[in-house]
Amino acid sequence: MILEWYRLANEREEVSSVRSYEVIFILDPALGDDGIDAAIAAVNGAVEKAGGQVTEIQKWGKKRLAYVVKKRRDGHYVYLRVQAPAKAVADMERHLKIAEPVLKFLTVLLDAPRRRAARAPVLASAPAETAAEAEATPQEA
Repeated sequence: MILEWYRLANEREEVSSVRSYEVIFILDPALGDDGIDAAIAAVNGAVEKAGGQVTEIQKWGKKRLAYVVKKRRDGHYVYLRVQAPAKAVADMERHLKIAEPVLKFLTVLLDAPRRRAARAPVLASAPAETAAEAEATPQEA
């Protein structure tokens, strides 16, 4: 009984543990297009090896940094959207920390869209009564 419960709990955890993340990282400005593509492919490989999937890749180009990072004033910005379990994200972040051309990176967990609670219906006669009361009050004064 306990073993079956544990097995079911692990199955649910595996299914529900895939989440959406946004990753932005800054690459060394001295890299050419081939170097940028190689760095993106390495990150993509690290995610896929751990069971995740990169769903979107955007190259934002070379931009000036707000402050000096690893003695660099510029950097190539890359944006990734990733669907992956937490282990895949941890492996990807470990790879980004080790990779030499990566100056900085940030990983953000995307929230699932929330459903809005249904509002109680507003009675149509209520606003008319308040308007009538508002008109009556100034005349009395």
